[in-house]
Amino acid sequence: MALIQKNINWKPYEVIYSAGEEPDGLYLIKEGIVELYTPEGLKLNEISDNEIFGESSIILATKRTVTAKTGKFNVFASFIPKKNFLQLIDKNPALSAIIKKTQLRLIDSNNQSQELTNEIEKLASLIEKTKSDTKKVDKIIEGIKKKLNSNKYMD
Repeated sequence: MALIQKNINWKPYEVIYSAGEEPDGLYLIKEGIVELYTPEGLKLNEISDNEIFGESSIILATKRTVTAKTGKFNVFASFIPKKNFLQLIDKNPALSAIIKKTQLRLIDSNNQSQELTNEIEKLASLIEKTKSDTKKVDKIIEGIKKKLNSNKYMD
């Protein structure tokens, strides 16, 4: 059985899949750039040639956690069906465990990025609306500082 089922070409600014959809496979980028976004629209990453995407939801047996879109250029990729990928990682339990742990860390990082972005957006909106009411602003700033400090590495 061949791992790759078919090759796909997307036009610029095309949605490849959306957060919340059921995964049917993953993709190996041959040429171009794919942008990944949270369901709320925060851009998390850009991936390009010889990188894969769409694997997280398959490994973790969840719906898509991000939206994948092409950038300003065409993207050429190979499609790897879910079944083929699962058979590949089932053959190597150690590799499967490493990949799964990495995916969980990535999802946690994405969630933290979105939470901090939400807090910063609230703060910016509040500053715009209530330039004279600093108590609310100070409270949000303290919340952001606590979140940032809780994510810092300390030795």
